[in-house]
Amino acid sequence: MTDALERYADRPAIGVGPAVMSYADVLQDTFRLAGVLAEAGVGRGSGLACVAGRNRPEVLLVRLAAHVLGARLTQVIAGPALFGLEFVLRDCRPDLVLHDTPVPDTGTPRLGLDEVLRRAAGREPVAVDVRAREDDVARVTYTGGTTGLPKGVASTFGAMAARNTVRAADWADPVYLSVTSLAQRSGGRSLEQLRAGGRVEVLDPFEPREFAAASRRLGRVSTYLTTSMVYRLLDDPVTAAGVPGLEAVSYGDSPILPARLREAVTLWGGRWQQGYGMNEAAVICRLTPADHAAAVGGRPELLASVGRPVAGVEVEVRDGDGAPVRAGRTGEVWMRSGAMMAGYWGRPDLTASALRDGWLRTGDLGHLGEDGYLYLDDRVKDVVMVDGDNIYCVPVEAALAGHPAVAEAVVVGRHSDLTGEEVCAFLVPAPGCAPGDAIAGEACDLVERNLSRAHRPTTVFWERTIPLTARGKPDKRRLRELAAGS
Repeated sequence: MTDALERYADRPAIGVGPAVMSYADVLQDTFRLAGVLAEAGVGRGSGLACVAGRNRPEVLLVRLAAHVLGARLTQVIAGPALFGLEFVLRDCRPDLVLHDTPVPDTGTPRLGLDEVLRRAAGREPVAVDVRAREDDVARVTYTGGTTGLPKGVASTFGAMAARNTVRAADWADPVYLSVTSLAQRSGGRSLEQLRAGGRVEVLDPFEPREFAAASRRLGRVSTYLTTSMVYRLLDDPVTAAGVPGLEAVSYGDSPILPARLREAVTLWGGRWQQGYGMNEAAVICRLTPADHAAAVGGRPELLASVGRPVAGVEVEVRDGDGAPVRAGRTGEVWMRSGAMMAGYWGRPDLTASALRDGWLRTGDLGHLGEDGYLYLDDRVKDVVMVDGDNIYCVPVEAALAGHPAVAEAVVVGRHSDLTGEEVCAFLVPAPGCAPGDAIAGEACDLVERNLSRAHRPTTVFWERTIPLTARGKPDKRRLRELAAGS
């Protein structure tokens, strides 16, 4: 990365509105910040936690400085949906916590991020030799904690380097507009952009009209959107028909309804790419721009797929005994690559369960098509058991959203004395449509007609919006609680 910062020294690197840092500025500020952190005791093998109240460019500088020093970094962007912060700050075992928002006192030395940045601004930018080694842990990134306490995913510097090699070679654009958490996927995507000599623009918070204004101002923009952001842009009258300046969209945090995806691809144009991946494994499969073009040109089934394995990644679908199953049959998705995690931080029991003979059990249920495309059916823990049958949520959600009055559908299970579990649906009405029992019944009729009687939701809840986790995914834990309490 330091080579890229030197190579493109005079180019614009990171911007927030009118404030823009050059590549030379980023390199110098990285060295300044590394000097301050080193004086605070951060070095190779040290644990550094950084908690920011919002997305800001300095989060990227902290990441660069930590990588230069060879430190083990955990970053968190705080927010109303954040879960388990105190647990995270204890579990990652940091030697220092940086923060610009109140954090719980866990006994670890703390420094205000703005104070550290002020100290750094007064220093000379003395070059720091990169101290990291391939087998050192670079990051401990925490899962969303939707089924319990978050799990720390430990990734080595070697695995992080391998992740850079599986990125699509043609995905560099003049400006990457970052609108999701810099502590997660967007942070890595921003560094990829900088390695390629492009510019990163940070927009926080995400609002459809502000996003459209930034895209128009910057021009030739690529971005990464969560599924909920795609829906919000489609539902806003200003952005529904398209976003001027937006040329490339990557998405993939959670399943997207094929009908709504087709709507976005058709109305907005540009290049679309889905990346199916996870903290534990980086990108596993991609649905490429060519796949999206083929889907709207006559192969609509591809929009229900997450694509085919990327270079360097092997994927198998296996049964409960770990044996590969034939194409078309649902099983758990297993994968292996050089970008996989080293294990769960401090949890050898979970690591042993997830990693088997060099393969990672993803916890996702899916099936492979004859042409190698992977289709996800559910999460292992999200399957609803009705009279002993596995009811996968994703197909039910897609069927419900096939009703024109339904903009979004999320399905969960709850206890039933009669069938063990029953299917509950949470629906968001399409703009201009009034929710009601008649529409709910018609949507459930679609489920029964397209799938089976067992798939039909027994209860439907109408919501203005679906509650989301800190990573922008539907908060199924919260929805289960709501369903159980009704």
